[in-house]
Amino acid sequence: MKNKIKKLLDRLNNIFFFGKYKKAYSYINQKSDLKEYISKFIVIFIILNIALSIIFPNIFNTIFLSFVMTIFFINEIILNSKKLNYENYILSQLTIYISQMAMLINYNNIYSSIKEATKFLEDSIKSDLEKVIRNIDSGKTILESFNEFNEKYNNKIVTLFNQTLELFDEHGNSDANTVLHLISEEMNMLKIKKDKFLKYKKEWRLNFYVVVFLCLAMPIILKWMIPTIYLAFMYSFGKWVMTGIFLVNLFIIKKTEAIYRNQSIGEGGSR
Repeated sequence: MKNKIKKLLDRLNNIFFFGKYKKAYSYINQKSDLKEYISKFIVIFIILNIALSIIFPNIFNTIFLSFVMTIFFINEIILNSKKLNYENYILSQLTIYISQMAMLINYNNIYSSIKEATKFLEDSIKSDLEKVIRNIDSGKTILESFNEFNEKYNNKIVTLFNQTLELFDEHGNSDANTVLHLISEEMNMLKIKKDKFLKYKKEWRLNFYVVVFLCLAMPIILKWMIPTIYLAFMYSFGKWVMTGIFLVNLFIIKKTEAIYRNQSIGEGGSR
């Protein structure tokens, strides 16, 4: 029984609380920090408590919604933005990698070019390329050495580029530089398209939140204009109606964040 309760608590933690925060931090290559989670939780919880106490005369409704919304904002909005920023950072690093390789290949062989390219990169791309170098040193082919790299970053342009390196390493080709530069240009165009797409989605997301904020601010306006009627409504069944409205809005926000989170425009595919 004790083990079942522990498993249930661990599962709830991984879905709603620090467990999810920790997983997201592992995703963006940062050490998870319980103190950071707690500090953000306290600050957001206090702000929401103050705001919701204006709307809800009942303290229990205020505390319940503040608790739920704090967890929601941390896990669905703050970490969502962190993930997206990390993905943009990785795409920038991959673009630099391909551009540098396309240029370095003019003066070096493929192995030396990969070693030189790492000097222009940061983690985690740099550490993954160093692993590729170790794979080549151990006797693996270029294609085999890049297998894990291609699967991890799951970008069809990067995969094509690395597969082309294997082709030219085995057979040689006077057109190698031209082909690699063409793939590099395609990667640069992908980065430009992604930046434009992200800018458009940021504007769309901002407009959505403006509308949500205005809708949720209506109770405050009503309380200011007709305080007696508003309080009578809230002390009857109004508190449950407003709680339902807030929860429905959280569901809509979650769906909106999922759409915003999906920034794919066809660059995926490692195989």
